[in-house]
Amino acid sequence: MSFRTPDHVERELRRVVERIVSLGPARLARPSEHLDGDTPEQRVRLVAQWLADRAAALERRPRVVVPDVAPHALGDQIAVLARDVLLAAPDDWDVADELHERLVALRRSL
Repeated sequence: MSFRTPDHVERELRRVVERIVSLGPARLARPSEHLDGDTPEQRVRLVAQWLADRAAALERRPRVVVPDVAPHALGDQIAVLARDVLLAAPDDWDVADELHERLVALRRSL
């Protein structure tokens, strides 16, 4: 691990949200060859659920299913959920590292 800080996570989160927004609803819904037939929207929704699950685990509360929001709201949903993870473990650099890596992987997969 490289010990990313919450500031690193926030910067990467902005990049991810910008990427999601720049794709727009039509491209988010379009299957992609480099995603093995998945759509970018499916990838974003998987990470959104992972974020919700991670925050629940850190807060020792039951897992919840992330609601399906409209494609144009996915960036906002990711931002809120990622910040929930940071708030659940504000001084845990391992969590920040894990979150940063997950966000980088998402951005690159889009």
